[in-house]
Amino acid sequence: MTSEGTFYTSDSPPSDERSGDSREGPRAAGREPLAAGPAYEACPPAELHRLREEVAQLRQALDSRPVIDQARGVIMASGRCGPDTAWQVLVDTSQRTNTKLREVARLLTRATHQEPLPEWLRSAVSASCARAARAARQNGTAG
Repeated sequence: MTSEGTFYTSDSPPSDERSGDSREGPRAAGREPLAAGPAYEACPPAELHRLREEVAQLRQALDSRPVIDQARGVIMASGRCGPDTAWQVLVDTSQRTNTKLREVARLLTRATHQEPLPEWLRSAVSASCARAARAARQNGTAG
């Protein structure tokens, strides 16, 4: 809580409170303040914890979305498939390798910058692409 009685949705205060720079407020640091008051104080601690976790997960999803979209593009270009099929390849690869989808996407996009793609991931993506192509042929749809 700040001296003004405001709670922030992050564990650390905004940059202006850490550095003494008053030009940046909580919105500039990407944090929305939660005003202290009856509604906030009436919120049970377990619910408050759940809401904070949900906010953190949503922020992480927003942060990883561009990398996931880039990875879909990589798969679309290399697998000559559409966006829905590329998404399914990412999901299938993630599930079959027990790897977070955002990590699969990160590794795929790094491989476009002359970093080697791990062999386990290359094999998993190739197998997922083959499964998607097989399913498309059986359904009579294009990839």
